[in-house]
Amino acid sequence: MVNTDSLSLPKLFMRIFYLFLTAAAFTGCSFDAKKGFYNIEEIKKDFIATLLTESSLDEGPFHMDYNLRSILFSDDIVSLFGTVFVYAHMPHGWIRYETKTFVKDKGVFKEIVLNDLFPQASQKEFLRSYCEDFFKHRCDNCSYFQGSEPLQDYLELGLIKLFAVDHESLIIIFQPYEVGGFADGPFCVKILFTELVGKWQAGNPIEKHLPITKNFLSSWERNNWITDVQDDHSIAHKH
Repeated sequence: MVNTDSLSLPKLFMRIFYLFLTAAAFTGCSFDAKKGFYNIEEIKKDFIATLLTESSLDEGPFHMDYNLRSILFSDDIVSLFGTVFVYAHMPHGWIRYETKTFVKDKGVFKEIVLNDLFPQASQKEFLRSYCEDFFKHRCDNCSYFQGSEPLQDYLELGLIKLFAVDHESLIIIFQPYEVGGFADGPFCVKILFTELVGKWQAGNPIEKHLPITKNFLSSWERNNWITDVQDDHSIAHKH
């Protein structure tokens, strides 16, 4: 929580503006964007209903986009990153992110959650403080945590929910307006697996399959794939 008594007027104004932007991010469409991706059909129906009842000609064109792509595809780990963007009327649309990571266990892929990797309080605090330090000192456009009077000086653990993995890193992803402006995202923190030794749960589902050195396709950057494919596998190459 922020103690407004300790804030200067410019910082207090910026804090109020930040809260306004956060609220606006979830009201750009009549659908509650906080619901996430649990029912894409529901988002589609709401988008159409909004067009028929609220949208006006001078605000178009209107669109809803959904994309789900692989960040890592390998023999034992598959990690996905998804986005949904909806624009149905002014002042702007809204965007939300989702992630899903599956790890093979006894020959069957099972979805894992962040708590499988960081179950202990000390491990969660390491992850929180690592991300906070990144936003304060190593992020080029994370304005919420930088400057002489930053909007935020403490990263709430509850904001750390979404994660994906590539062949060498854990990737923590934040929703719009949580750590930076809408147009500057998605904001993410990449932590090399080698940095996590002794910091996350030993023998966790990801660590069991490290290192990932063969038969994988890794593509956090959409147009920059990294692949290693053995002769007995059929994974598409990007040349």
